[in-house]
Amino acid sequence: MKLYKFLPVFFGLFIVIACASPANTTSIEITNAWVRAVDSNMNSATALFLTIQNNTSTPDMLLRAESDVAEMVQIHLSEVDANGVASMHEVAGVEIPANGIAELKPGSYHVMLMGLNKEIKEGNMIEFTLVFQHAGSITIEAPVKVP
Repeated sequence: MKLYKFLPVFFGLFIVIACASPANTTSIEITNAWVRAVDSNMNSATALFLTIQNNTSTPDMLLRAESDVAEMVQIHLSEVDANGVASMHEVAGVEIPANGIAELKPGSYHVMLMGLNKEIKEGNMIEFTLVFQHAGSITIEAPVKVP
């Protein structure tokens, strides 16, 4: 049997496999995620901090975060005005630039957890689902730390 008769079949299989493989399986990478530990004598709120790397040529946006450890989970921004007065408020999302990074950190953007219904102590791991405009939902686990 002639081998050249199978060349179209091999070529066809190669095309199918190449097209079925995702071009970029890590469009969004989450690193440095951590949750601030809560002293049992403190109020029932804490925050999630993390770094988001967008590995695509299209900007994306973190639209919301979800977790079962709190009654309310919101994206917040802490700011200091011209008079030196600090405030914190909910925002619609955090933009992650194309091929760029957004850092959610103390004193800036962060995910606020209010109405805690579980103990948030050092060493625990907390699960979150982060919802992005383009990348969709990404589930992460973040350790609880004392800063």
